[in-house]
Amino acid sequence: MAVTLRKAQRDDVDEIASIHVDSWKAAFTGRMPDNYIDSYTLQRRVAEWHQLLTSNTETVVVAELDSRVVGFLSFKMSQTHENAFELSKLYLCPSSYGKGVGSLLMNYFEKEVISHHVHQITLYVLDNNDAAIRFYTKQGFAFAEGAVSTEFEGEVIIDLLMIKHCSI
Repeated sequence: MAVTLRKAQRDDVDEIASIHVDSWKAAFTGRMPDNYIDSYTLQRRVAEWHQLLTSNTETVVVAELDSRVVGFLSFKMSQTHENAFELSKLYLCPSSYGKGVGSLLMNYFEKEVISHHVHQITLYVLDNNDAAIRFYTKQGFAFAEGAVSTEFEGEVIIDLLMIKHCSI
């Protein structure tokens, strides 16, 4: 059966939150402090996604396989870059890694960006997340000047800015 993409609904909150927690653990263990990763519990993610889907502050798209959500992305207009959308989140069930689901979501997102006559996409990626950096580079993103950092228990977590210019 094929993967289908659709706008997220409030009924998707539990599945999205579960994927978010599982994907964080799979992607960031050894790359961020364990206590930082563990602080993002399922309960915290459910509350976060319930608020986000209720407020409509971001567009959320889910990838579904066999009536089960296997990945999602969320985006909004950038507040720091003119005429740009910011990819806020892109996470997949770890069992869906390497199966093209991320690329399907990104292709959908890029079509949305172009349909709004927007010229670029921005995102922040963890500086030591080599798999994500490779993925985004293959999608046409390049590093730009800019980073955000968070300090947690004496460790600094750095996210680097990447930008993709879109042809309209």
